[in-house]
Amino acid sequence: MKIYNTLTRQKTEFVPQHPGEVRMYVCGVTVYMPPHLGHIRTYVAYDVIKKYFEYLGDRVFYVRNITDVGSIVGDADEGEDKILLKANEMKMHPLELVDYNIQQMWYYLDALRCDRPNISPRATGHIVDIIEAVQKMIDNGYAYVLDGNVYCDVTKIKNYGILSGNTLESLNAGARIEVNEGKHSPYDFAVWKKAQDNSALRWNSPWGEGYPGWHIECSVMSTKYLGEHFDIHGGGLDLRFPHHENEIAQSQALGCACPAEYWVHTGMLLAQDGTKMSKSAGNYITVSDAVEKWGAKNLRWFFASSHYRSPIKFGDDVMQASIAGLERIDNFIYNLRHNCGAEHNEKLIEALNKFKSSFEAEMNDDFNTPNAVSALFDFIKVANVAVSSHQYNADDMEQIIAFLRRVNAIFKCFDSLDEEHAVDEREAKVQSLIAERNIFRQNKDWANADKIKQQILEMNVEIFDNKDGTTTFKLK
Repeated sequence: MKIYNTLTRQKTEFVPQHPGEVRMYVCGVTVYMPPHLGHIRTYVAYDVIKKYFEYLGDRVFYVRNITDVGSIVGDADEGEDKILLKANEMKMHPLELVDYNIQQMWYYLDALRCDRPNISPRATGHIVDIIEAVQKMIDNGYAYVLDGNVYCDVTKIKNYGILSGNTLESLNAGARIEVNEGKHSPYDFAVWKKAQDNSALRWNSPWGEGYPGWHIECSVMSTKYLGEHFDIHGGGLDLRFPHHENEIAQSQALGCACPAEYWVHTGMLLAQDGTKMSKSAGNYITVSDAVEKWGAKNLRWFFASSHYRSPIKFGDDVMQASIAGLERIDNFIYNLRHNCGAEHNEKLIEALNKFKSSFEAEMNDDFNTPNAVSALFDFIKVANVAVSSHQYNADDMEQIIAFLRRVNAIFKCFDSLDEEHAVDEREAKVQSLIAERNIFRQNKDWANADKIKQQILEMNVEIFDNKDGTTTFKLK
């Protein structure tokens, strides 16, 4: 298996430190708001990665944190904590806001069929660990105290910028930031922040009352549960700098190696026209609206069947195309179950074995789910010839179903593998199409009515237009 490693900027062979076990840390949500679609895209991607490792027989120990303090507006070092600012706006206690948004996060991730991590540590539960780490950075000469804040001195970090390419030289040449005269470098970042007088989130420390910086939280929580050097560190591409770069710097300041061997980043979620999603642009879609409009399973399929590293354009057109593809798979599985013949079909099993090899080859190539799904559709095209002519037996069918179950343990979208559920879902879909067709018939729009009729027939369903104006159907 090869994985694209942001640290080396190339695909490299994946070799876990402990054979048979993959240790993975993914940066979680800052819970000042419910999760947005970008979060959902990221966590579905890592769920697919986790499930493919399990498909290969590995145990995955998966840690994803919850940032419930310390993330500053604009992800800077100076300014207001996002949670405190939002809590004041909502007239809520910060922990009330946090708990509500955590419940929202779990609700939607459960709906999208994502496995829960083995551990979901909260920053506020690791304050003692964080204070100890900050003190160690000071003792090692990599951090200093300034007016109750503690900053990491990036000028002492060897190879700063190794992950993102944002070296101090390039930052000094191109950036314009507000300079704090007391800092050793304008790019020194806070590992401990002095609390404002009205802050509801504050803890005692050797440097006064305050709270942890965002970057130190992940360094402490990842290594506490996964060790000083683990396999995969993940997150959205926007976290590469400064967050992940500063995690690497902190590890050096704590006397450790780079915390992870492989740095894996998901691509951005874009509006359908290719622009960034934002409320101000009017192209922002909430998770709740997306789930209501397209359904949680269909959202999962869209994200899971897209390459985790690629930017994704999101909107009506791409969702409809994705849903149509999933329906094609479900219809194939239903028809496969109900058209068995008596004779073994050796060519069908050869096609299945070819699909298995292609599927694994594509997934082993940096989790290339689009190509893996294409291999599935190639197999369906071949298999439909046998299905339509009943040229296979029950044993052939069971071999196909068994492998599709393994594939579906990764994608979690092929509900028609559950035969009883498949019949119910198929009937509901047919009834919906018939209702839509009847509207066209009433309006004498025969062209569109015929299109829907053809769609129903392709689902292996007979329909009957009765004299009383009703339409009935029979599943083949």
